[in-house]
This record gives sequence, structure tokens and C-alpha cells, in this order.
Amino acid sequence: MKLQDGGTRAVPAQLASSGDAGPRPDGGLTRGATLGQKRAAGVAATSVSALRVDVVNGNLKFFDAPVLVGHYRGSALTGTEAVMDWLIGNAMSTSMRLGRYPQELKTQQVFVNTSADRINPLRDVPRPKGIIVAGLGDEGHLRASGLAETVRLGVIAWAQHLTEAARPPGESVPWPASFSLAATLVGSGGTGMSAGQAARSVAEGVCEANRLLASAGWPVVECLSLVELYLDRAAEAWRALQLLVQACPGRYVIKPFIRSSPGALLRPLDSGYRGTDFDLITATTQVDVRGASSIIYTLDTRRARTEVRAVAAQGRLLRELVSVASSNTCNDDSVGRTLFKLLVPVEVRPFLAGASEMQIELDPGTAGIPWEMLDSGRDTDAGENADYKPWAIRAKLLRKLRTQEFRRQVEDAGRRAPILVIGDPCTDDKRYPLLPGARREARAVSALLSMRLGADRKVKLLAAANDIDRGPDSRQVVATLLDGDWGIVHIAGHGQAASDEATAADNGAGWAGGVVLSNGTFLGPEELARMQRVPELVFINCCHLAKTDTANLLGTSTPSLHRPDFAASVAEALIKLGVRCVVAAGWAVDDAAAEIFATAFYRALLDGQRFLDAVAIAREAAYKLPNNTWAAYQCYGDPDWCLPGWLDIGPGGARAASEAPREEKQRFAAAYAGIASPQGLLLALEMIQMELRVSGANVEQSARRLRYLHDTFGDPERNWARMGAVAEAFATAWREAGLLEEAVAWYQAAFKAADGKATLQSAEQLANVQVRLAWQRLRAVAATAGANVAALQPAVDASRDLLLATMGQLAQLVALHRSMERLALCGSASKRLAMVERLAGRRDAEIAAIRETVRWYREAEAAAMAQGAGNTYYPAINRCAAELVAHWTAGTEGDYQVDWEGLATASPERNNAEPDFWSRSALSELWVYQCAARRTLAHDLPSILADLGKLHRSLPAINNWRTVRDQADFVLPVYQRHADAAERAAAESLLQCLERWADPAPADYQ
Repeated sequence: MKLQDGGTRAVPAQLASSGDAGPRPDGGLTRGATLGQKRAAGVAATSVSALRVDVVNGNLKFFDAPVLVGHYRGSALTGTEAVMDWLIGNAMSTSMRLGRYPQELKTQQVFVNTSADRINPLRDVPRPKGIIVAGLGDEGHLRASGLAETVRLGVIAWAQHLTEAARPPGESVPWPASFSLAATLVGSGGTGMSAGQAARSVAEGVCEANRLLASAGWPVVECLSLVELYLDRAAEAWRALQLLVQACPGRYVIKPFIRSSPGALLRPLDSGYRGTDFDLITATTQVDVRGASSIIYTLDTRRARTEVRAVAAQGRLLRELVSVASSNTCNDDSVGRTLFKLLVPVEVRPFLAGASEMQIELDPGTAGIPWEMLDSGRDTDAGENADYKPWAIRAKLLRKLRTQEFRRQVEDAGRRAPILVIGDPCTDDKRYPLLPGARREARAVSALLSMRLGADRKVKLLAAANDIDRGPDSRQVVATLLDGDWGIVHIAGHGQAASDEATAADNGAGWAGGVVLSNGTFLGPEELARMQRVPELVFINCCHLAKTDTANLLGTSTPSLHRPDFAASVAEALIKLGVRCVVAAGWAVDDAAAEIFATAFYRALLDGQRFLDAVAIAREAAYKLPNNTWAAYQCYGDPDWCLPGWLDIGPGGARAASEAPREEKQRFAAAYAGIASPQGLLLALEMIQMELRVSGANVEQSARRLRYLHDTFGDPERNWARMGAVAEAFATAWREAGLLEEAVAWYQAAFKAADGKATLQSAEQLANVQVRLAWQRLRAVAATAGANVAALQPAVDASRDLLLATMGQLAQLVALHRSMERLALCGSASKRLAMVERLAGRRDAEIAAIRETVRWYREAEAAAMAQGAGNTYYPAINRCAAELVAHWTAGTEGDYQVDWEGLATASPERNNAEPDFWSRSALSELWVYQCAARRTLAHDLPSILADLGKLHRSLPAINNWRTVRDQADFVLPVYQRHADAAERAAAESLLQCLERWADPAPADYQ
């Protein structure tokens, strides 16, 4: 599909042939042009035509153009990125796993869709041609100028790819003068960047790239399509671009309307929009001119985007409460409630108290607050026996450190790097007694990892074999740490914080604390910084290492401490080194609770849980013991990070597979908490429909979501499920899931709804689903009955009766209006009646039904042509299939003759109309019929299966593939009667392949 509607930009240039430059009438530069010639051409090419911008409400799957997407720093591909990665064969996630994926602002990477069919581009199903990933840095820090610059660099990267891939050296054919580009509203899924700002910045970045590209004689962007799934965000982008046109006249041409494309949705279910599942809360300090400190809360949640300022409590009171809360002897819930009310403004409390997944970004002034201890309080109406969880567990609280100091070039140890576990290193100091609990924790963690990982990853344990022997000394610990590359480092032992001034004096002014070792030495950030490759996870279970000096809270450090800057703890120093995830204890922990926390944490990671979920599971496990160890662990890092090796599973694969029914119900409750009206329920149902239709969502999970929505919002008090529009939406969702029994029941409910709000299309779809259900029921019985005609007869009679009754309903609809859709439905019913009679062995009835099928599809084709419909190809190709079956059934001499080229030309894939599953599958099905008519199916089968496989990878929707399978059931068994052995085997192979796609096993879902 071409995104542009005509016109090209001529680039004045010199043309080189066989290494010699020369003039060329259509512009452009070849590889043979010299640098001087290119520069000279660039001077003339700096006048660039206005950039044409098209705002599209739809799904990016249906675009041929390369797609520009953004990536905030993180270890998971979500949303559009995950879909694009899946479409191009997981090249993006592989790059991320190898540490090459762009994370920082102004970085970019080009991924070319290498699965394209270069021999026959008409059957080139995978889209887009490539992905341009632009790094966006940390969420919340992106600004409009930075976004425009990173977009500019991404566009230039794709233009460079075009120049390099145009032709082999020595040929005179130039690279293209221009290209089309599709882009998301880059960056607008995070805080601080609205859809309108993103649209303006992307357009400005592309426009600036065009100016530079034209000066270099490289291809420029002729048409930019800004593609947004939700209409309300697309409208915001479109309005922002109108202002850009007024501000920069002559530079942009904006299409005067928002174009609708397949997969479009009205708006998100919640009022806010985020590109990730977790909420981001920023809590940073600000000091005014009078020296008064305040915490600035910035909320970017699915429920709100707002900024609230609140003056902090007096420093002395805050420090006293923090000191009490961070003591291992504190088990007073009132301290956490007091801190919550003291630090969190009233208007922010509902968002924090009700969050289900949260990352809180902190700065030096707020990092010392024990946020894990804060609590919104127990629900007094629920009673003391309610299933109560503290706020940090309910919210799955995770920290993020805002720092300007970090290692610029981080080299990860690798996904298969070994794991190092250290337990109670030798201290040689009477102040530090032996720690049997730390040794037991290290042995338990090592045993768990070794057992679960097996030979996949080596686990090295440095710990005494019992509770009385000497532990590993400083030389052994440091040598082991620096002698290899470790993917995970777990340390349990004594720790010394930097706030110990005497120790700090001995170790130098820059000392930040560390793990206590023998001979008065420490393992701290300076030693860890010597590691060439950085671990992805560091777990340090040592007293006080994560704890920051309370004197620095809200930036209130005193000059006597010589702390003009934030004195980072070991945990914070590790983050600056580039460690992706850090778990560190803020105070002394209970031995039993510490072991439970550590083993529960690693067990969750081994089960494929994200870092965010593993932390919450570990906290909940430790919370069951009567101490505050569960809150001692300050956990910083990437919420979506998984134990390396789980990244191959795909978006949510491991998490979804291991999710318990109770957890799944809680997730549904959180996802649909914003539904407060029938319109909200309709939006939720439309999203499920679109996921099933476009993304090939897991049918079983979608069915559970549909049942949850019905059980929750179909109660007698609301009575929404009895509304015609709601019932129709439920029916459509069940149909897309391929669950036709449920779909029929809901379409009947929609048709009979008292409010009459169901559309007339529900009557058509009821007939459509009943026709398909009649064959589906009989097919299922035939699979078990085999050759037992007596056992099959009741099912045959029932299917025949249902088909005849449905054909009567369709006759009434046709009498109202002879539309192409209704006439084609009559053909579909006759086709399945022929299949029923074939199974029943009634040859005359089968032949009569086939004749009716041909007649109905011919009438549908004529109606489509008379009405100027864009999908005339659909009844035409079905008519062709029916005629082919009639030809074989009647035993007509010779091959079936038809204008195959004319049929192929009728498909939108040939006339650049809007593509969807059916326009893409039309040519594939036509190819099968043509091979069958010419008896060449066996010869072309590998190519046909590869062609259909591309379509399935792109659009695996089960409902569509069952329709394709049913059509094959109509055509191929008849072909097998008259074909030779090789052709029969080829037809059987094709039928089996379609069967797998029509009824996939749960593991087959993406």
C-alpha cells in the first residue's frame, strides 16, 4: 500500500554511470557520484518541498512504510514496540538482550524486515519494511527539543540504510529520491509529553532531517503518517499540527481530516494513557528562596496526570519518624500511617493508596525516606480480619533513582553469565560476629538457583559449609568477583554505611560504604566499579547499606557533615555503575524473614515474573512474620526486567502462564476499574474485539475477560448486558474468539433487546454465525464418529435444519435490500449446506446446493459491481471456488478455465486500497485454486505454505483462519477425489496446516 497519493520530489544532482558522473533527468545520486559532486548537488537541493503529514487513526500493522517508534529506558518491549518486534521476527528483543538496543536520548537503531518476499512482492505480507527505534532516555525527562533531535537522527539513519541498500556498487540505478514514513506519537506514552507535543516534535524532527538529507543528496521523507490507535489522541495530534502549520507557513501540508484505518479504537478505557502497565510517581525536593523545602509529586497514572506541590513537615520531626521507622525493632503500624499523612498531600493520597503497580522516582532529598514503611491505613469498614496488605505490597512499590552521575558506556555480563552468591565473608573484627542466618540464606539461594537453572547457568557459592567455620576472606571475595563476569551477585553479610565518620576517614573522602571484609577492608562501589562487565542484578542483604543519612532528607544536610552533594549508599552507587536492578537492606533484618524474602524473590524470578512482581511476592512472603524485615529492602530498577532467558517467551508469556486465577481476577479488576457506564463497557468490549481480530490474542484469556465483564457489569442492578448495543458488542467479541455458541446466544439477545439499540448488522451476523456453527457442530461430531453413518445422522439432520432455517432468515433480509453482504451470506449458507449433504452422502442434494452457491455469489458479485463496492473481489473469488467445485463434481472434461489475472487484479492488494486480512488472504486462496485447477498443487505447496505462514504470523486471528479452513474444507476434499496421489497428499498437508491455525494449542499464541 502506498502512503502517498502521488507526486515526487525532484533532487537536482549529478548522475554517475560505471563510476562516471553525468546528468540525469529524474534527479537522484548514484553510488558512483564523487563527494564533490554530491556536495554540489546538495547546494541545489536544499530547497525542500513541504512535508505532507497524514494523521491516521488505526493500527500500525497495516502500513508498508518503515515505522518510527520510541523507547524509554527499560528492559521490556511493550505496546507498539512488542507488536513490531513480533512482526519482524523478534530482532528488536534480540538486540535488547545483546545490549545493543537504543536506550539513551539521541541514539537509534534500524531494524530491516528481512522476511519480505523479494521475488513476488505482491505476496509480501509482513509489514512494515523496517523499524526505526529512537532512544528516549528515562521516562519523565524527555523534552520537546530532545524528541525532535532524536527523531531527526532516526530519519537520517533510515535514509542512510536506503542509500546503502539501493544497488550493488558499480550499477547506475540511483537510490530513491524520497520515501514515506509512518511514526507513532513518540514519547507520549510517558509523563511530561502529551500527544500534541509529540506530534509537533516528530513533524519538526522529520522536517529538519529533510533539510539535512536534501543537502547531502540522500532520500527525503515525502509523506509522514502519524499513526495513533485511539481517536481522541489522534485528534489532539491533528489539532497540534494545525498550529504548527500556522507557525511555519509553507513548511508543512496537513491532510484536513483524520484518516481511519483498520484496528482503530475510539479512546483508551481510562482517562489517562500510559505506554506501560505500572504507574510512575515522581517525588523530588525543591527549596525556595527562603530555604523552605517541599516535595513535588508528579503523577503519571492511568487515572490522572497531575502535579501537586506540598510543603514538607519540619525537618527534626521528619528525621525522628524516619529513624524510628527504619529501625529493625519497629513494628508499629502507626509510624507508617503518620509518615503517609505527613508526606503525602491529601489530593495525591487516593492515587497512591489505590495503585496496583507503582514505581516512585526519587532524588537525593527523598531517597532517604523509608517509602516502603508508609501506609495509607487499614480499611476500618473491612475489619481487623480482612486480607490486609501494606501499601508497598499492594502497590508493588519499586524505586527509581534520579541521578546525573552514571556510567556512560555500560557493558552487561550477558544472559548466560554465571551467578555469584557470597555468604557472611570473614571480618576479623570483634565488632562483627558470625552471621549463621546470612550463611543459611546464601546456601538456600545457591541451592535454589542451581536446582532450577541446572546446567543452563553456573552458580558459584562463597560461604562456609557450616555455622562456625571461617568465611571467605577479602582476597578470595575480591579476586572471585573481579576474575569473572557475573550476571547476578548476591551478598549476605555485615555492612558499614558511609555515615560512620571514623570509618569514612580511614577510607577516604569519597567512600560510600560497603560490605565488611577481613583485615579491615570493605567491598564497596569502588571495587565493584573495577568490574569490566556489570551485573544485571545485585542483591545486598547487609545492614544499613541502602540507608541514607536522615540529615540529608529534603536537602537539609548540615555543613558539619561535609555533604554538599548526596552521599550515595552502596545501592545508589551500584545504580550509577549501570546495574539494572538493585535490592539492598536499609536496616538490620531478621534472619528467618531475610531467607524467606530472598528465596521467594528468586523463586518468582525463576517462574518468569518481572522484577516488579518478584519484589512484591517476596515482600508479601516476609510480611507474614512478626517483624518489619519485609519493608527493609529498598528495591531499585527496571520494573519489567526478567531473569535473562525469560525474554524469549514474548510479551507477558511467562507471567500469564503462571498467573493464578485469584491474581488474574485482581488484574482484571484493576484493568476495568474505570468502567462506570455502558459506554465504558462498550469500549472495553471493542478493545477485546480488536485484540482478537488484529493481534491474535489468546482466546482462553479473552474468554475469561469476557466472562469477568459479564459477571461484573451484567448484574441486575446495572442491567447493562440487556442493552442491545452491549449485547451486540459481547456477541462480536465471542465471534472474534471463534466461540460461536456464545456468539449466537448474544446476537439473539441483542436482536431481542427491549431498547432496540442493536444495529441491523446484528441480524446479518446472527445468520452468519449460525451458518458457520451448523458446520462446526457437524464437523466436531464427524471427527469422533468416523465412518459410523448411524452415529452421524442426528448431527447431519440438526445442521441441515439450522442451515435451512437460517437461509429463511436471510431471504427476509435480502427482500429488504439486496446488498452484496447479504447475497454473499446466502452463498455461504448454500456452500455449507453442500458440505453437509456431501458428508451425508446425498450427491444430488450436494450438486443442487453447489449450483445455488454459484448463483448467490454471482448475484453478490453483480451487486458489488453495481454499487461500486471496494470488496468486489470477495464474492468473485468465492464464485470462482464454487464454480471449480461444480466443475469437479459434475465430472466436466478438461480443466476449469477462468480469468485468473482478472481475479487477482480485483484484490485491493493490486489497486492500493485499504488492506485487511481478507484482501491479503484473497491472493493466497486464489493461488491455491489456480494450482488445483492446473493440477500443480504439489509443486507449489512449499511456496503456498510459506505465503500463508507469513499471513498467519502477521494476522493470526482465530476467527478469520477458521473461515479460511472452512473454505478449504469445501474445495479440497472434492479435488482429492479426482487428483493423483501426489496432489491428494499436498491437499491433505494444506488442510492439516490450516487446521493447526484454526484451532491452535494454548502454547501457539504469541
